[in-house]
Amino acid sequence: MTRQATTERDDKGDEIAVPEGGRFLYPACRWTLAVILLQYGFAKLFGAQFTVLDSELDKPLGAVSGSWLTWYYFGYSPLFGNLIALLQVGLGVALAFRRTTLLGAAGAAPLLAGIVVLDISYRIALDAMLVALAGAGCGSYLLWRHRRELVAVFWADRNRVAPRSRRTRPRWVHAVLVVLLLAVPASCSYYVANYNNRSPTPLDGTWDVTAGAFQPPALPGPAERVYFEHNRSHRLVLRSGQTWQTHHFEVDPATATIGIWQTWLTKGEQLLSGRYGLTGDRLVITATDPASGRSLRWELRRVPPEQLRRAP
Repeated sequence: MTRQATTERDDKGDEIAVPEGGRFLYPACRWTLAVILLQYGFAKLFGAQFTVLDSELDKPLGAVSGSWLTWYYFGYSPLFGNLIALLQVGLGVALAFRRTTLLGAAGAAPLLAGIVVLDISYRIALDAMLVALAGAGCGSYLLWRHRRELVAVFWADRNRVAPRSRRTRPRWVHAVLVVLLLAVPASCSYYVANYNNRSPTPLDGTWDVTAGAFQPPALPGPAERVYFEHNRSHRLVLRSGQTWQTHHFEVDPATATIGIWQTWLTKGEQLLSGRYGLTGDRLVITATDPASGRSLRWELRRVPPEQLRRAP
């Protein structure tokens, strides 16, 4: 059984064949997608989206849910939020005209598919995810109906702006260039993440001060929590109340010695020099203040990671 086709006229007045099943589904998807995009865009422009409750702003970062974290991130910059809103409104308007329907669908389908992934990943409300999923489905259907134009633009017509050189070049040369294109950025990123950014030490992690007092200049009180950062080499952060202060630290596991300096990476004035003893989750630092010569005994207890981060 063959599918019946009807005809309609394109923008130039020429007749084109339209499958019977798409005569109603195509405009339904087109206008549904336009409404979804316009609703998304105007909601941002008028403050119905990307606004955060004061009670959420007052929570520690590790206690903020994924949905509010996402809301806060996108709403932090009014410029960024409004640009997204204008993009969504523009795509919605493009879908309202036959000539620019493909342009609107090409921008809307990946945009809404990304929102679906975001909704799932950060556990945003189910109804919001279903709306985005419906929009992504409508956009995908429109792109499927325009698949011939897309294949022509992105594959069949090739690259007319930069045509192939007339000089013959062995295929293996291009293959080597592609391999290098992948290998060089990948290896650089791996090096930065695992060697430049990280220099693991036995002290890496978060510690609560249980005894002793260490108070560098400009810190309003003795440090209450200490962060030996694993993902930033030699970075030490001290917290007192609602003040966080960054310093430089180095340890030598072979001699169990530790030093703390004023400025991360460039060091500057040394604030502490001594030895440490690590037994399980208990850390004891016996040191001397280089400036005053006073001795210090600092006791710390490791904070379990699950206390710092909200369970997914």
